[in-house]
Amino acid sequence: MAGTPGPEQIHLQWGDEPAREMTVSWATAASVNRPRVRIGTPREGAGRTVHARSRSYVDGLNKVETFTHHARLDGLRPDTTYVYEVLHDGAQPVRGTFRTAPAPGRAAFRFTSFGDLGTGDNVFSKSSVHGAAAVRQVEGFAPLFHLLNGDLAYANNNPQRQPQAWNAFMNNMAGSAASRPWMPTPGNHEVEAGGGELGYASYLTRFELPDNGTRDHCGTWYGFQIGSVLFVSLDGNEIAVEDDASIDPATGRSIYISGYSEGAQLRWLERLLSRARSGNSVDWIVVYLHQFAMSSSAQSHGGDMGIREKLLPLLDRHGVDLVLAGHDHDYERTHPVRGTAPGGLLTPAVADDDLRQIDTSQGTVHLILGGGGTAGHDDVYLPADADGVREAAVRTQRLTYKADPDAKEKAHWSAVTDPDTRYPYGVAVFDVDPGVVPGGRTAITVSYYHSVPATAAAPLPTPVLYDRFTLFRDRSDGWGDGWDDDDQGEDAQDRSAAARR
Repeated sequence: MAGTPGPEQIHLQWGDEPAREMTVSWATAASVNRPRVRIGTPREGAGRTVHARSRSYVDGLNKVETFTHHARLDGLRPDTTYVYEVLHDGAQPVRGTFRTAPAPGRAAFRFTSFGDLGTGDNVFSKSSVHGAAAVRQVEGFAPLFHLLNGDLAYANNNPQRQPQAWNAFMNNMAGSAASRPWMPTPGNHEVEAGGGELGYASYLTRFELPDNGTRDHCGTWYGFQIGSVLFVSLDGNEIAVEDDASIDPATGRSIYISGYSEGAQLRWLERLLSRARSGNSVDWIVVYLHQFAMSSSAQSHGGDMGIREKLLPLLDRHGVDLVLAGHDHDYERTHPVRGTAPGGLLTPAVADDDLRQIDTSQGTVHLILGGGGTAGHDDVYLPADADGVREAAVRTQRLTYKADPDAKEKAHWSAVTDPDTRYPYGVAVFDVDPGVVPGGRTAITVSYYHSVPATAAAPLPTPVLYDRFTLFRDRSDGWGDGWDDDDQGEDAQDRSAAARR
């Protein structure tokens, strides 16, 4: 059909079972007939056809309608490469490939993460050309998938061009996300004026994410498991007290959605974490959201009291290993923390101060990874006292839109920052080692690479290793009743360590 728009913005998301399900999503400039995906292996070719479900939304500020299509592929084989073709009547197919997750059990794999990406095009507010380089850097590390920790397109900072900013972001992201899943979590900049009751119309229309079992809030939080790692995406906008979303032009006030689920998100999380820790298939729990509990950046939004009050006790109770965030445009790593230190700010207490080998059964490590590609940088940190301990800002209550945090604390919990302003961007790479024996040690090696800004003359700067450390814990599939010989247990640990070497 002449003039039929072709598929664009192609991206992948895990289904509910990543070893057997994948969702292929894309957009078109207008409504199309019979959007579909042909799927097969490289040897078999693209044979089976799966029809897509289409949906659209109208941007409330610009009255532009966006059309998206989502094909849920099931019955796939674990750890298998597939070729797919996206097409609809009258358009040429667009081909891609992906690999499914390993079969349920324990497996080695790699994932990457950052937040605060932007469109990759500095014609849009809050974006820089480094956003395009960051997508290519992810491809250079070839992860199984990527976690995107909120503040995606910054479309709300471009109110007269919200749909265009989203389109630019999605087309840029497709440079990696058409080959491997990019799993997002919403940030404050996803809350858009003219985007429905919560401001999420664009976000929820463009992504098809694992089911969280709720009637009203599917897509805003979710979980999925790969190998022995449970990944949990949370909506920090619903938990944080901070007021930092779009301004509604009709009222002149910010769109404040904290608490919109009336506790449903945290009840869901409690059930999910309880099941994970009561079984023997999950070793690691990785939570990612946009806002954070701690930051010592001088330009920080502030450690959020809503997250400290509502979320951290839950993470402590169920032994969450790692929390990934964005929001501040810098890098900061905490010591493992558990419980609270004396004082009135619920300051997280340090469980151990080893910087390289960290036992996460003792406490949770928090990472701020906000250097994806946005134009602003927050990599200047508050001053330290005579003992070398920096101050940190804390936001204890909802304040006027964009007001500064209202309290300060000593950042004993801060382990590593990246104050080198020549390298304002960065990506974290996570390599999961499942271990070799039941009950033995499993590890995740974390490598943070920072980067100088991309330019027209150097569009793909080489990432430089800045921080590397190893998280470890014992696997949850111990030998069971009767396995109580200390010598045999020590031998199993030795074999696991030898295998890692």
